[in-house]
Amino acid sequence: MAKPRPRIKLPRSAGVPFTVKTRITHPMHTGLRRDRDGKLVPRRIVNRFAVRFEGEEVLSVALEPAVSTNPYIQFAMAVPGPGLLAFEWVDDDGSVYSLERRIAVS
Repeated sequence: MAKPRPRIKLPRSAGVPFTVKTRITHPMHTGLRRDRDGKLVPRRIVNRFAVRFEGEEVLSVALEPAVSTNPYIQFAMAVPGPGLLAFEWVDDDGSVYSLERRIAVS
């Protein structure tokens, strides 16, 4: 169901800050809305987002029900050299959505 879409403006050299923009397609049901039959739609949100560079966590975010549908997260970071940037979104139902991008800098 969820579809992660990170966009990265790649740096030209190590140590230079760059912008990472991520969005995941997800309904983010708060558990407070009712369906057509008047029953509560169960809560189902992406409750955690984490980013790792070469296995080291560089960002961890706890998301709450107030976050809108298709959560968008933007942040800046710098890397010391080339490596693997890994993204992970964790859903209330235990689903984990992950994506990796190779960063090649000099």
